[in-house]
Amino acid sequence: MNTSEVRIESISFEDETYRISEDLDPAPLQESLREVGQLNPVILLEGDGPASIVVCGFRRLRALKRMGADRCMARCLPADRCTTIAAFRMALWDNLANRRLDPLEKARALYTLRNACGVDQEKLVESYLRPLGLAPHKNVLRTYLGLHGLDPDLKRFLGEDRITVATAERLAGMGREAQAAMAVIFEAARFSASLQRQLIDLIEDVASIEGRTAGEIAKDPEIAQAANDASRSPYQRGEAIYRSLYQRRNPRLSRAQARFLDGRRRLELPGSVRLTPDPFFERPNLRVEFEAPSAESFREIACALDRVARTGDLAPLFEVE
Repeated sequence: MNTSEVRIESISFEDETYRISEDLDPAPLQESLREVGQLNPVILLEGDGPASIVVCGFRRLRALKRMGADRCMARCLPADRCTTIAAFRMALWDNLANRRLDPLEKARALYTLRNACGVDQEKLVESYLRPLGLAPHKNVLRTYLGLHGLDPDLKRFLGEDRITVATAERLAGMGREAQAAMAVIFEAARFSASLQRQLIDLIEDVASIEGRTAGEIAKDPEIAQAANDASRSPYQRGEAIYRSLYQRRNPRLSRAQARFLDGRRRLELPGSVRLTPDPFFERPNLRVEFEAPSAESFREIACALDRVARTGDLAPLFEVE
């Protein structure tokens, strides 16, 4: 392939058949082009149409266009001598040689290989998952093909590290309605990685219990109220949503926990005393723990425990449903 100057206006920016990058406008690239110019030519596919198709160099071309350049250095491939799969493999390996693809870029590459290049599932698993840094298994392929169809807002959250890859994989298995509803929740609230997993588990469990869809549960008014509570921080809103779903998933346990906490407050014990019930309130057991830095403190705690032992406020803490 020979390198030549090509007018940027003769290149199609709409045809993204060979695109792999998610972020098409990285600021450092434009700064590099401004400082030292175009170091590497883009690769174009020339056919019968009036415009050339970009194979490699989407980001370079967009940066050059924003800078007002009218020409670029390019290597041109004749479309009649370059198949779709050959051109895409060139784009893929060019990217893999220079950087690590993020999960959405891997998903895009696999989707293009299957849908535009006609590569079958077996070949994708055998020949493409490992170079992409993925385990060569059909379930991994299914997951990443699902990621490509993820709700646009959820894709954005994944790129911003607001949701984990594992969360994105779970969400990709949901329908479009559920994904859109979950995007609204993640827009308004923040969740730790572990709480993201628990949130999805709870939504799916509540949906199953109530005979509804996950999307319907995610759009419930009480969830929306917690998500839109301006008096709370995003993480506090996330905790409120979790609590609401947890109570619906575990009504008996939630009532028992609330009753126990209320009873424990009534005892007015020193803060150094810890009372812990049976985790699931299935047995009338109560664990008592305390720390005493001195003999005097020990005596004070012992007196406080003796005081509550003689009142009727202690008995409700041993009740189970």
